[in-house]
Amino acid sequence: METLNNKNKKPLVSIIVNCFNGEKYLEDCLNSILEQTYKNWELIFWDNHSTDSSKRIFEKFTDKRFKYHLSPRHTFLYEARDLAIRASIGRLIAFCDCDDYWSKEKLEVLVPLFENKNIGIAYSNQWIFNEKNKKRRIHTNKVLPKGDISSKIFQGPSVTILTAVIKKEEYFNLRIGFNKKYQIIGDYDFFVRISKKCSFECTQKPLSTYRIHENMFSKKNRELEINELENWLEETKPLLSEKEITFIKEMVLYKKITVLILKKKSLSTIFHILKFPNSFRKIKLMLALLLPKSIIEKLKEF
Repeated sequence: METLNNKNKKPLVSIIVNCFNGEKYLEDCLNSILEQTYKNWELIFWDNHSTDSSKRIFEKFTDKRFKYHLSPRHTFLYEARDLAIRASIGRLIAFCDCDDYWSKEKLEVLVPLFENKNIGIAYSNQWIFNEKNKKRRIHTNKVLPKGDISSKIFQGPSVTILTAVIKKEEYFNLRIGFNKKYQIIGDYDFFVRISKKCSFECTQKPLSTYRIHENMFSKKNRELEINELENWLEETKPLLSEKEITFIKEMVLYKKITVLILKKKSLSTIFHILKFPNSFRKIKLMLALLLPKSIIEKLKEF
């Protein structure tokens, strides 16, 4: 059995690509994995009953480390993530969704961080790439938190599913890994819970690219995200501090205002903006009432 501290054998990383009709950017995703300078990995391609050409694109790749799995049935994303993890054999797991891609040195940089046996998750910064204008920006210029990040995870950008490499035993040490009832916020819920159980290590270098494209932010998904966050907060309140509860409430209010602005419901929007406690964001949101939709889209991040 391999061990993370065995110097003669590098740990196997199971890279999970969850796919449902992801043909448009899939080849970029798979090529970025194939080009990894760290070589001891397997790819679990979890096909959630795609009806497009995703399977045919996958079959172009003949590397034996690429493993195709057809889901027993179509599921929501977080059940698909969990099923793919259970089909993997690596001691470490990482994720790259079909529309995103990695830098070639991602695993080579992050895997050695697990030589410290106390580390449960290693992660990096990331690039944000806007498919429409072909511009990219760094996710955050702030210093990423490490160690116990359970309180810092509420204070701004930190770990994401794309940037993380996770020790599999830490995933299974949780009573629930990815919560199958969520469709949008399952990553957020997972990292909040696991941050209370294990230690994090990181590099400030961006090693992944998160792609923003037109199919991501439908009105339906925005409203579902708000609903899930409100329900999550009610269920999780006993585990949170007052400061953390306030942060989540402000995040939900901010997202509600963004939806109202996009719907052009000015009176309702102004009413909600006036309730917002953060004066800088309040001014930003008021100005957004005058902006075109293409600019308002950039308000999605809290």
